[in-house]
Amino acid sequence: MDMNQYLSMFIDESNDHLQSLNEKMLELEGSPEDIGIVQVIFRSAHTLKGMAATMGFEDLAALTHQMENVLDLVRNDKLKMQNFIFDTLFKSLDALEAMVQDITQGGQGKADVSAIVESLQAIVRGEIPGESGASAAGSSKTQATSSGNAISKEQIQLDEFQHSILEQSLAAGHRVLYIEVSIREDCQLKAARAYMVFDLLERSGEVVKSHPTVQEIEQEKFERSFSLYFITEKDPEELRSMILNLSEIEDAKMASIDADTLAQLAEKLEKEEVEEATSAPAVSEEAASTEPATSKAVADDKPAAAKKVVAAPSRTIRVDIERLDVLMNLFSELLIDRVRLEQLATEIKSQELTESVEHMGRVSSDLQNIVMKLRMVAIDTVFNRFPRMVRDLAKTLGKKLDLVITGAETELDRTVIDEIGDPLVHLLRNSVDHGIESIAERVAAGKPETGTVQLRAFHSGNHVFIEIQDDGKGIDRNKILASALKKGVVTEEESRSMTDEQVYQLLFAPGFSTAEVISDISGRGVGLDVVKSKIATLGGHVAVTSTLGEGTLFSVQLPLTLSIISAMMIRLGSEKYAIPLSSIVETGIIRKEQVRNVHGSKLIPYREAHIPLMSLSQFFDAADYSEEDEEETEIVVIRKGDRLAALAIDSFIGQNEIVIKNLGKYLPQVQGISGATILGDGQVALILDPNALIK
Repeated sequence: MDMNQYLSMFIDESNDHLQSLNEKMLELEGSPEDIGIVQVIFRSAHTLKGMAATMGFEDLAALTHQMENVLDLVRNDKLKMQNFIFDTLFKSLDALEAMVQDITQGGQGKADVSAIVESLQAIVRGEIPGESGASAAGSSKTQATSSGNAISKEQIQLDEFQHSILEQSLAAGHRVLYIEVSIREDCQLKAARAYMVFDLLERSGEVVKSHPTVQEIEQEKFERSFSLYFITEKDPEELRSMILNLSEIEDAKMASIDADTLAQLAEKLEKEEVEEATSAPAVSEEAASTEPATSKAVADDKPAAAKKVVAAPSRTIRVDIERLDVLMNLFSELLIDRVRLEQLATEIKSQELTESVEHMGRVSSDLQNIVMKLRMVAIDTVFNRFPRMVRDLAKTLGKKLDLVITGAETELDRTVIDEIGDPLVHLLRNSVDHGIESIAERVAAGKPETGTVQLRAFHSGNHVFIEIQDDGKGIDRNKILASALKKGVVTEEESRSMTDEQVYQLLFAPGFSTAEVISDISGRGVGLDVVKSKIATLGGHVAVTSTLGEGTLFSVQLPLTLSIISAMMIRLGSEKYAIPLSSIVETGIIRKEQVRNVHGSKLIPYREAHIPLMSLSQFFDAADYSEEDEEETEIVVIRKGDRLAALAIDSFIGQNEIVIKNLGKYLPQVQGISGATILGDGQVALILDPNALIK
């Protein structure tokens, strides 16, 4: 049987199972006594093993079988979950994800997982570290071997996040350098000289990865040299000269990294891993003796897997996103023609034509709802991968942390979903690394030991907001300004008149960083610069608010990027505008004597409160209309989150389904305008962005 036709389905379903396994493992870590969760994990692992064996990916099936052995003991109450078991199972999941990724890229899912298999088999035998001297010795040996392998490959090894930073920095026009610094042999304070080099580099860019790690360098656990990946806008020769000017520095070698080189580094690492896998000896006699049993178990599972597929056929199909784009574009054109037909039917006053157009309107409305729902995806497809990432980060940094996710059911257009993941990874890592304090600092500040990071999503008008809020130490305005002045990002005169919001936006300036300690995990520098650029390309923007000592909030505003929305059409003199219905609270009329002037702002009474009144005619400089000449003025009350405002307009035209057209590069970005639409009579009307109007 030709299995290639099922490969795409296997990859998609494997990723779904791995995501589920990660989520359930995190649940189990919070409730280690819950056998029900273990049963779910076991079934998911068993299904994945059967799928892999059916497709012929024996390494993947064999590793999953070893996981099954451990989980089987736990679900039968013969083994209690411990930290070492959790860590080993999480490493197994990482290895499985790497195998599936290799299959996605055309490989066979091969990987050297002998160390993980040995750990899993040791758990089954009851040889958990700390329980016996022999097992502890074995564990130490395994760790030493793993450490040696890691160090031999560290110079070219980048994780997914670091690789993403380098790729995005190259795309943004930054230089990526590989720098190797040698310290003189007679140097007495190696760590101090290394710190001077890092401090110098941090003023000109961002250190993404160092070898040895920063912690090892600080403890002088290195010989005479260290290497690092560095992002900058400076000339390499200028940097080299600056480094060599430091005392007791013998040499500094620079190598520029381009996109091709970055890809080659990844390929080289993959090749080394494959070579190690083929040349590695068997882990032990017991491991070798269990392989035939594993293969037999996998073979036995084939009929069961096939039986499951027949018993529970899938009711979903996977469609290429480009086909949905074509469908949406065709329907958009159909909607414009429908509006034109409605207008013609009104003018001609033909009953037969009017009835046909009304029926067409009802059918096309149903079709529109279906087309729009096809493109919408719940944002939990992005959020689901963050709990595991935050858990690993907190453990690495020695912090206690809770990630609270709300609004994961919020739907967003698929094209935005595919692109928003990386920026959110950057922001979350910054919150965990820089925002949340260490346990000792939190206790000293009178806070709970466990920090909280909230990740939430919600709709507001024609936009989706994604917020990342931590209860950490907040952002020091004075520290940011001092760093910005030192680097020449702003002048002394500019800094005196800057608002808090403007100061916090300096965090997104290219190469800006306030980090006192260099970190391999994150840095408020090139990383946040890339975040802002990425969000801007999606048509959104990011805002920052912070209270020193209490925490920081990053708010990302993104357009729904739907091609079709319901809107209220309004008139300002001879001009027509569209306001998304999702932003409108209500409409009404306000008399001139009800308008109050308070400190230069106009306010009107609204439901036992007062809200701002904005003049659209003044905002858009309408030549032939001004509400100042009117005794009564129509208003539209709009909402952004929990804030309200009223827009003064000329008159209402009516409610319509409109097709959003991007303004493209023909017009500069105009505040308060999110796009344009073509009306039934061929005229163009601008679409208002209420979120930009409410401050």
